[in-house]
Parts: sequence; structure tokens; C-alpha cells
Amino acid sequence: MDSWLWWVLTCAFSLYFVILLLEFNKPAKKLMEQIDAQEKRRVDMEQRLGKMREDAATLRGKLEALEGEWDELEDRRKDLLPQANVRRMIEIKAGPFPMGSRAEDSPNNERPVHVVYLPTYYLSPFPVTNLEYREFVNCTGYKAPMHWQRGSYPTGTGRHPVTNVSWHDAKAYAEWLGARLPTEAEWEKAARGTDERLYPWGSRFMDERCNCTNMMGGTLPVDEYPMGRSPYGLWDMAGNVYEWCEDYYDENYYKNCPNNNPKGPENGQERAVRGGSFQENRPAVRTTHREGTGEHITREVQGFRIAMSEPRNNPRSASAQEEPRAEEPQTEEPQAAKS
Repeated sequence: MDSWLWWVLTCAFSLYFVILLLEFNKPAKKLMEQIDAQEKRRVDMEQRLGKMREDAATLRGKLEALEGEWDELEDRRKDLLPQANVRRMIEIKAGPFPMGSRAEDSPNNERPVHVVYLPTYYLSPFPVTNLEYREFVNCTGYKAPMHWQRGSYPTGTGRHPVTNVSWHDAKAYAEWLGARLPTEAEWEKAARGTDERLYPWGSRFMDERCNCTNMMGGTLPVDEYPMGRSPYGLWDMAGNVYEWCEDYYDENYYKNCPNNNPKGPENGQERAVRGGSFQENRPAVRTTHREGTGEHITREVQGFRIAMSEPRNNPRSASAQEEPRAEEPQTEEPQAAKS
């Protein structure tokens, strides 16, 4: 009887121990299952990471190839710009012209009259428009003028000259097109020719040939006044907006101005602006009028046009002989005695 009881108790205890062991192994088994799952996940992630690295390397290669193609296209664009500019700009042939004013009411910063020789150069027939400047902003990510809304100019002003641009903004645009800003001498010769006229069309003021005296209360399209063109056929050289020049401004510069292709003072506080604006009266829209403005200043009356020196191997240079005198498109009094 005792041995049978002992055997029963032993069996019961063994069964209980087995049950406890099985229960004890359940968390371990579950943990091992989780470890196996995590290991499978790790392997899967490593495979995916390897594939992503391969894809990234492939994309890097494609990106480098695209960047190389982009650089080639940009280099090609820059190579084509000089000839493109020659086609869309107006050629001002090499030769001398009298710079400054002899008019009795001319301020001292326009005196004395001095003969300046300029080599052949090119100047845009119009000031840069809002439409053209928006293309620059969209292509380069450059900041838009402060009065634009959502990166675009006011409705209906696409052909108006761009305004609220600083000298640095104007220079950035010009460099993007492989050009530059005109010097004061280049601007003045293009505006008046070689006969010392006071206005682009002649020496008698005609308010129907330019946008000034605030008659319209703002800017107008750059091709609004065909009868106001200069002897070389440039538009808007009087009124509408002031135009930035490359030069530093010095009111006494004419007293010691070089006779050969002057570039302006070596340094200064302001940059020269020319042409007057829609707000100015007749003395300020003369071809000889000079002012200076801080190069970081932006104004609603200030824009610019671009220029370019004669490119090397220019196919048109063979015909670009010195021009002693520019032809006048409209018949006006040639002398600067009247205002």
C-alpha cells in the first residue's frame, strides 16, 4: 500500500513538474518566435536597404549625368548669348560724340561738354520689361520685385518696364543674359547721337513723345512712343523710368573725364541713373540729365536696359566702321540751343 501511494505521488509530482516546465517554456518559446520574426524582418530590411542603396547609386549616376548635360546646355547657352544679343540689340558704331550739355539752364554736373570716343557696342532697344524679368525670376529663383504678388507682376503690365529693382538686381539680370549695364557715356550716345540734341527726337520738347510730368500717373508700355525714338532707334530713352548705368556717380566727373571710352569713377557712394521718369518734368528727361542713387535702393520709377560690348569674331563687325554722325529719324532742330 505504501509503495503504491509512493508511486502515485511520484507520478503526480512528475506530471506537475512537467506541466510547470511546459508553462515555463511558453514565454521562452514566444520570445524565440518574436526573435525569429525580428530576424526575418531585419534580413528583409537589409535586403530592402541594399536595394535602396543600389537605386540611390543609380539615381546619383543619373543625377550626375543630368547635371553634366545641364552644365553642357548652360555652357552652350552662354556661348550662344553673344550672337543672340547681337541680333536683338541695336548696334552703336564706334566713333566720337560730344558728351554733356551747352544749354544755359544745364546744371554743373552736365558740364563741360567734352568729346568722347566709344568703340562699337550694343544696347537693348527697350528697357527690360516685367515679362522679361519674370522669365529671369522663374528660371533662376531670383527674388521678385517687392510690389509683385505671388511672383508675378500686376495684371496688364507685362510690356511695362520692370521697376523696384536695385542696381544689383539689374546687374544679376544682365549677367544672366551674358550682358552688362551700359556706361553713362554709352547710354548718352545711344540717346542723343552725335549732334548734341537735348531729347532723343531733337532739341525741342514734345510731351506727346515721352511719358513724363506725371500725365499718365504711372509707367506705360515700352513701345508706346514710336516718335520718341533716339537717332539709333532706341525706345523710351526719355521718361517712363530712370535707367541704371554701370558707373559710379560723381557730379564733378566731367571735369576730369577720360576722352576714350570712360567707365566712370573708380568708386563712390551712388550709381548713375539716366533718362528721367514718368514723374519728372522736362529738364529731367533730357538726354544729358544725370543723377545718382544708392545701388541697393529700389523705386517705382527706376528700371534698366542691358548693353554688350562687341563680341569677338562678330560677323557684323566688318560693316561696323566708325560713324562720325548718327542719322536722325525725325526732323527736329539739331542744335542744343532750345529746350
